[in-house]
Amino acid sequence: MNKKFLLVISLVLLLALFVATAAAVAKTTLAELEINNKSDQPVSISLTNGNTFYYLTVPPESTKVFTVKRLVYDRTTWACGTSDSGTVDITRFMWLTFTRCAGAPNWGEPRLEKVHVPDAPGGINWFYK
Repeated sequence: MNKKFLLVISLVLLLALFVATAAAVAKTTLAELEINNKSDQPVSISLTNGNTFYYLTVPPESTKVFTVKRLVYDRTTWACGTSDSGTVDITRFMWLTFTRCAGAPNWGEPRLEKVHVPDAPGGINWFYK
């Protein structure tokens, strides 16, 4: 009886290890991007990396969470009647909060960026951390 019990316990532990490893591998291929649009206009972002392309849109005064591949993307952002281009590193969870179209921006902490497109620096490849 003890040998059978040990065999069953060993199989259960091996199965648990296999499931945990599979979950960890699956987790590393996708990341979440939360976009909080506090403006009175829609916000859109296009993300491109090789053959991977996303076009994300968030209605005014709402929040959406998107699941994308963990990559560094070339991006174009449209908000408040203007656009801005650069790159965005989505290799882990990221929050982007778009402020009101009128008013001073409050940049926020790294990985919790507050984006104010009308005041974005012109002529540079702006990088969301």
